[in-house]
Amino acid sequence: MNRASSNGAGTAPIAWSEEQREAQGAAVVLWATDGSQGADGALRVAHARAKATGATLQLLTVVQADPVLALEGAYAGGETLLASRDARRCLVEAQVARVLGPDQPLSLTVVDGNPAYTISRIALERRVSMVVVGLGRHFIAHRLFGDETALQLARIARVPVLAVPSNIVAPPRHAVVAIDFSEIATRAAQTAIETLDDGGCVDLVHVMPHVHEAAFAVEPEEPHERWAEAQLAAVAAQLVVPDGMTVRKVTLRGRPAPVLLDYASSVGADLISTGTHGLGFVARALVGSVTTKLLRGATCTVLTVPRDPVPTTEPSPERVAASRSFDAPLAWSRLLSDFTKRNFGRRTILEVDDLEIGAQSQEYNYPFLGASFSDRDGRLDLILGEQYAGGRHLARTMGSIVAVDVLTDGAGHDLALRVQHGSSQTLLTFAK
Repeated sequence: MNRASSNGAGTAPIAWSEEQREAQGAAVVLWATDGSQGADGALRVAHARAKATGATLQLLTVVQADPVLALEGAYAGGETLLASRDARRCLVEAQVARVLGPDQPLSLTVVDGNPAYTISRIALERRVSMVVVGLGRHFIAHRLFGDETALQLARIARVPVLAVPSNIVAPPRHAVVAIDFSEIATRAAQTAIETLDDGGCVDLVHVMPHVHEAAFAVEPEEPHERWAEAQLAAVAAQLVVPDGMTVRKVTLRGRPAPVLLDYASSVGADLISTGTHGLGFVARALVGSVTTKLLRGATCTVLTVPRDPVPTTEPSPERVAASRSFDAPLAWSRLLSDFTKRNFGRRTILEVDDLEIGAQSQEYNYPFLGASFSDRDGRLDLILGEQYAGGRHLARTMGSIVAVDVLTDGAGHDLALRVQHGSSQTLLTFAK
């Protein structure tokens, strides 16, 4: 069943006024590429978005080089890595010239590391408004070997990620937004509106479960549909929609990912937008599964919006967030010791994203007791739990530490601790 209604404009028209363009002037759009043709469409869209909004377009490429160890643990891969960086730079410069034409005055950064984590980190440090990447390849062999940077990035990024197929030549004009009536879904809808070209169309789609005529059915279909339609109207009323853009409200039934993909295909949509995390571990697992299926099944552009985005323009001083990154192991011990002294006893949310197996876990409300790093065995320990004897405790030990970040606000108060270990990350945030 498909029920839809529409309206022509939202509460306040916006058409990228001069004031808004000036406000967006400080924004940054980050295009990340491996130099392959799979990122060509992403470059076209990123360039068009930056031009339309007055944002700065920055280019990033990450070389994932395998370390080479000589005798006695001495690193011996420096020359090879430098050659890889030079080769990648030439490849990306040739890609830019091929797609946008020669003599483009664009800033290119070449770094090495895990692509998803490095892109996520740089996006956080530069406070970008959006990361634009190629949608990637969908062959099963590439999935098994982890060649899905867009999916990995969507799981961990703190800014919206736009994954664009290689054949796209223009910004999207018709978006389908997955609506589950959470705050993040509303944010995904607003971000989709701001991503569309002028005169576009947005479909707010809520997928309801099938209702069976069985003893355990608590209500027939019609009341649920009326409730969903009322909720969709409430969501639409919160959105800021430019003049000339249409917003439609649609209710469907079935499994979310297949239904959304089928609907997007049937209406010719060129963008699917979704939030990447729900509220609570069960909701996060379900939404994460939907996001994975959308990114793997979509043939159009996919926009993923994080649950807890970092502000991208300069807010009031007390809200400014800054990331202090400590990549030298010798600094980690002092960093974690000071972090422990400042935050002992604060209630926490502990999140773990394992990109190797696609697993996520989350723990709530444990008091923070300490964090430490051992230079001897290269392991980092997090200790959470009650201070009294017999109270609940949780210990997490991580090896293969790649980076440690502390996120603070403008007043110097700690907001979060992020640890990248191998191809996974652990994020410790403080409950309000």
